[in-house]
Amino acid sequence: MRDDITSEALDTRDIPENLPETPELRGERLYTVLLTVACLLLGLIVAIPAGAALYSLNHPLVIGVDNQVSWTFGAVAFPLALLVSGAVLAGSVFILPLRIARRAGRVLDPTLWPAIGVYSLTALLVIVFVAGIVLRVI
Repeated sequence: MRDDITSEALDTRDIPENLPETPELRGERLYTVLLTVACLLLGLIVAIPAGAALYSLNHPLVIGVDNQVSWTFGAVAFPLALLVSGAVLAGSVFILPLRIARRAGRVLDPTLWPAIGVYSLTALLVIVFVAGIVLRVI
């Protein structure tokens, strides 16, 4: 590599002289928080009945007389209930706020919106897990 070529010499972009000292905040923070929490509540309203309906179909695998396992839909109902509920909650936190904000012509804060989704889903998971332990379900 040649020593006389520096990265500054290769950069041909013009640098504006009147740069602002602090960058502008992008998106609306309060709108982002409120919309994400409202979408999470809406997702809970949909996910709880969907998961409960699938869970009600749950029954364990049965071993027949000839030591064969009989597979039924009820054997996979519990994992399916978890997947459906998780997909509904993830969609309600990560997809629904973007669509609502786009239709309303507003901008979500890109640094805040995904973090609120992750933190709220994590808190919800911990609360449900601890509640299951306290109620002796787990």
